[in-house]
Amino acid sequence: MTAADLEQDRASTDVQTVEQITRALIDAGPDESAVVAEICRIAESLGLQTVVTDASPGRPNVEVVLPGGPGPGLLFLGHSDVVPAGEGWTGDPFRSRVHDGRIVGRGACDMKGGLAAVLAAMGSLARRGVVPARTVTLACVVDEEDTGLGIRAWVSDQTGRPPAFTVDDDQPPAFTVDDGRPPAFTGCVVAEPTAGTVIVGCRGAANIVLTVTGRSAHAGRPENGRSAVVAAARVVGEIAGLHAELATVPHPVLGAASWNVGRIDGGTGPSIVAGRCRLEIDRRVLPDDDVDTVVEDLLRRARLVTDLDVDAYVEMEMPGFLTEESSPLVESALAALRSEGAPDPSTAVWTASCDGGFVARDLGVSTIVLGPGDLEAQAHQPDESVDLLEVARLSRAYARLMTEQRP
Repeated sequence: MTAADLEQDRASTDVQTVEQITRALIDAGPDESAVVAEICRIAESLGLQTVVTDASPGRPNVEVVLPGGPGPGLLFLGHSDVVPAGEGWTGDPFRSRVHDGRIVGRGACDMKGGLAAVLAAMGSLARRGVVPARTVTLACVVDEEDTGLGIRAWVSDQTGRPPAFTVDDDQPPAFTVDDGRPPAFTGCVVAEPTAGTVIVGCRGAANIVLTVTGRSAHAGRPENGRSAVVAAARVVGEIAGLHAELATVPHPVLGAASWNVGRIDGGTGPSIVAGRCRLEIDRRVLPDDDVDTVVEDLLRRARLVTDLDVDAYVEMEMPGFLTEESSPLVESALAALRSEGAPDPSTAVWTASCDGGFVARDLGVSTIVLGPGDLEAQAHQPDESVDLLEVARLSRAYARLMTEQRP
């Protein structure tokens, strides 16, 4: 693209466009199907192609496509779901409004602003008839905030394999689909809120449910029972020890993996020896960690501190990823940000996790996270908001990435 073309894109991807799109996505409400219907309406009005597939009945994923040059394309990744609105709002969470240059509403930051920025960038190119160097695809999936149903189904569609939490030890991650075609994408940009910083990696997360089964008895004779709560307390102590051990061997870039017991539920009342206790545990994992091995080690350590029955399963897993800072995708993203006025754009790693880990692990695609909004300051909070000018600025940076010639 010429300098004049880029300036015209700058003008066409304006604040009004991203405001309209962001507000429309918020106003669609918390239902994923309604949000996908709105994405399709917006995309079609911008001259973009859409493909809707169900991750499960009534829970649709959607792809928005801008055809480009031959070869592997560029993927943008987002999600249609939001966390519950909760208490403390000063207005209707799903009736968007603009206050002091910020769009307010549930999902404004996480991540309707990012989706709007991508759609507006794709639309600006389509309206002008600009053919990007590579086909650009926005994949918007369901269930990112919970169990990752949408991304696992989407990755399964790309690889031809059934959705799974983990890749079998004897089956390496797929870098081609089963019919031998080359990878569909050379890079993935997750449009989650990063305050304009290029996130090159993050730890993954696994939610593990561990259950201890004892034997109930009358509290007047506790020796007649086997308290699952007492045994679970010993297991919690063991998990604290595991966490301390991990802190001594941090990853040089991503930091240490970690353990956190977030919830304990056991027993039926004070006059009964607890026959059962359930722990809900968060395990932050590094990209090379195997979650099945992590659970096996947890069970082994738990059974060292109690002879009661202990079982565990993985309720949710989201893999981590790490992309080299010297990769073309990272360098192109930094250059795009500089072109939009960021004097010294930087890279970082995240304490959060996201769907991008599935793309990196299962498709072998270089992945970054880059989007408008501040995850820590705004996401999942009452009166969630995103800066309108930042959404427009990121949209222009996305447009430059889309027209980038490098692989």
